[in-house]
Amino acid sequence: MCAKGFGQSQPTKIDKLIESAVRYCHKRHPEALDSIFDYLPVNFNQRVVTGILAALQKDIDTLSWFCGYMASEINRSEDNQKPHHPIAELSKTLIESGMEPFTDFMPYPGCRIVILNSEK
Repeated sequence: MCAKGFGQSQPTKIDKLIESAVRYCHKRHPEALDSIFDYLPVNFNQRVVTGILAALQKDIDTLSWFCGYMASEINRSEDNQKPHHPIAELSKTLIESGMEPFTDFMPYPGCRIVILNSEK
């Protein structure tokens, strides 16, 4: 008889979605992220985004890429081959300057960034 996992909580559907989404961010695979976000209710999407942000907190490059994705600048995997992504680069600069995505600034669909905390 094996007690593997006994007494430990099992990953929830949200946990599994966050894990997949983080993996897709690392692989720079926007189509796969679309497959997650396009079919979830808004409250699930918010929880997944929060989980992604927490998981990528120390990975500025991937977090910046994710901000570019959220601003709809990165629409296809082929877009990753372009020399630079202005929104991702701006996001990286803001993060390196001490701003937090979705707290101090937020990617906005249409290749824009909204500054939420102008004090920083």
